[in-house]
Amino acid sequence: MPSAISVQDLTKRYGNVVALNNVSFEVEKGEIFGFLGPNGAGKSTTVRILTGLIKPDGGKAFVMGYDILKNPLRQSSIWEWFQRFQTLMWILQLGKT
Repeated sequence: MPSAISVQDLTKRYGNVVALNNVSFEVEKGEIFGFLGPNGAGKSTTVRILTGLIKPDGGKAFVMGYDILKNPLRQSSIWEWFQRFQTLMWILQLGKT
């Protein structure tokens, strides 16, 4: 049974800035997972890659067995859940200001 999320050596650069440097993690189905870190740690970049909004420069990522590089989540029913997650993150960030 595949993991809910599997990230292997994910890398993303913006010019000379390394946003993600070989990030790897697994989230098992049914597991509660917290994604915490300081500003600029790459949390949003990782979520944007997982949702197919941007492409990584290296590494692999799978969501519910889907290879997000070969089959972006926009093509699957999982995409709706991620859209709701992004909306929730936006609302939570509004509360910080």
